[in-house]
Amino acid sequence: MKHIKPYKIFESDEPNFPTTREEVIEVCEKYEIENYAINDDLSIDVDSDVYLDSQSLEYLPLKFNYVSGNFNCFVNKLKTLEGSPQTVEGNFDCSFNKLETLEGCPQTIGGYFNCSYNELKDLEHFPEVNPTIYIDKNPVNLLVYTFIDKADGFMIEDFVDYEIVRNRDTVMLDRLQTFIRDNNLEMPDLEEIKKEYKIIE
Repeated sequence: MKHIKPYKIFESDEPNFPTTREEVIEVCEKYEIENYAINDDLSIDVDSDVYLDSQSLEYLPLKFNYVSGNFNCFVNKLKTLEGSPQTVEGNFDCSFNKLETLEGCPQTIGGYFNCSYNELKDLEHFPEVNPTIYIDKNPVNLLVYTFIDKADGFMIEDFVDYEIVRNRDTVMLDRLQTFIRDNNLEMPDLEEIKKEYKIIE
């Protein structure tokens, strides 16, 4: 019988994805991922829900491509969403992590998107998502709470295009004011914003 060398998942400071089909199978068994197909690039398509929540994960253990159900990776220690599926037909919940960026986030989410309780300071890499968005308890919510609940994809794109946030820690006040005026929105509380960002007037 062929013996498979145990796959060490977290031995580096960056994602350590499987490099063989055998390792993919081993990780799927560990996390009880079922109804999956392995693609040529060793990413997987899953025809069900994926539950990776509450595992103390710093990185996702696999590269996902497509998930037909919900994808749950909340209550971990994730610093990146690298490895997330490109498309999630259901909900995508990455709340209660340590994310400073949405880079690696799915491109399309069919259900709700929950990224609350993280450390996000901008909306770069924001996914195409259906109406319900949860983004509270992130610094960026101080800038977007007046419109984010509308889940208006074009307004989110505009917010990013106006380059209001620079280097994840600086708010360009003139750009924020222009964005607010152009979209007929309420000006957010600058004193609260100053607690999280530098403001350049």
